[in-house]
Amino acid sequence: MVALVGSTQYALQLDVTRSIRLLNLELTRQNQQLGSGRIVDGLIGVSARALELGQLKSQLGTVENYKDAVQSVVNRVNIYAFTIEEIIDLATEAQDTMIKNRDPFFAATAAPRSQAETLLDRLGNLLQVRDGDRFLFGGANYTTNPINGQLSGLPTAYAAGAVPGAFTPVTSDADFPIAGYGARANFFLNNGPPFTAAVYDDFFNTASTTLYSDDGEQVSYGVSAGESGFQRLADALIRFRDATADVTAAPETYQLRIDDAREQLNTAITELKSIASRNGYKQQQLREIQERHNRSLDVLKTRIGSIENADIAEVSVNIKNLQTSLEASYVITRDSLQLSLVNFLR
Repeated sequence: MVALVGSTQYALQLDVTRSIRLLNLELTRQNQQLGSGRIVDGLIGVSARALELGQLKSQLGTVENYKDAVQSVVNRVNIYAFTIEEIIDLATEAQDTMIKNRDPFFAATAAPRSQAETLLDRLGNLLQVRDGDRFLFGGANYTTNPINGQLSGLPTAYAAGAVPGAFTPVTSDADFPIAGYGARANFFLNNGPPFTAAVYDDFFNTASTTLYSDDGEQVSYGVSAGESGFQRLADALIRFRDATADVTAAPETYQLRIDDAREQLNTAITELKSIASRNGYKQQQLREIQERHNRSLDVLKTRIGSIENADIAEVSVNIKNLQTSLEASYVITRDSLQLSLVNFLR
C-alpha cells in the first residue's frame, strides 16, 4: 500500500513535468503568433484548409494581374484625355487666329501662313504622343508613328482663287491608292514607306485596341489619329494656310476662304468634343472595373487572413491562461521537491 502511494506521487510529479514542457512549447507558439500575427505553420487550422488557401491565393494573383493591366490602360486613357483637351484648346486658338486674320489688310503683315503652319505642326506633335514605345493615336498599328514628318510640309490642297468644296473625312479605302488614303493632299496620316491598304486600315482601327480586364471580359479604349474630328481640324488649318495665297491677289476671295475654314473648324470642334466624351466614358468604365477589382481583392485578402492570421485577442487570452497553468505547475513541482522521503512515500 505504501509502495502504491509512493508510485502514484512519483507519477504525479512526472505528469507535472511533462505538462510544464508542453505548456512551455504551446506558450512559445502563442508568443510567435502574437509577434507575427500569423498562425504558426503546421497548426491544424492551416493544414486542414491548405487547398482552399492555395485556391484563394491563386485567385488573388489573377485579380492583381488584371488590376495592373487595367491600371496601365487607365494611364493611356488619361493621356488621351489630356491630349484631346490640348487639341481642343488648339482648335479654339485657331478660331481666334482666323478671326484676327480675316481682314486682308491686317493679314498682309501678320504672316497668317506661318501661323497656320505652326498650328498644323502642333497638331501633328500632339497626335504623335507615346506611352513608352506605343503610339497612342496609331490605332491597331501602334508600333508605327501615325504622322509622317511635319504637317506644315503637306502639299497645297486648295489652289488659289477658289473656295474649297465640302470636306469629306476618309474612313475607308475602296480603291487604294488611286482614290484612297494616299491620294489626298490634305491626308496627314503617315504615307510611307509605302504602306498597304491593310496598314492604313490599322491606323483607323480602334476596335482592336483592347484589354482583357477579367476572365472573358474585354474593353476597347483606343483613339485614332484618323478620326473625323482630327481630319477635319487638319483640313481646316490647311484651308487657312492655302487661303493666304489670295491675301493680296484676291482679298474678297481670301475672306470667303477664311469663313469657309472657320466653318470647318467649328464642326471639327464639335467632333473633337464627341471624341473627348467617348474617351471620358472609357475612363469611367475603367474606374468602375478598378473599383470592382479592389473589392475582390479586399474579399480575397479577408478570406486568406481568416485562415492564416491569428486572432490577437484570442492569442492574448491563451497566453494568459498558459502562464497561469505554468505557475500552478511550478508550485506543484516546488512542493513535491520539498517533501521528505517519508512524506513522499506516503
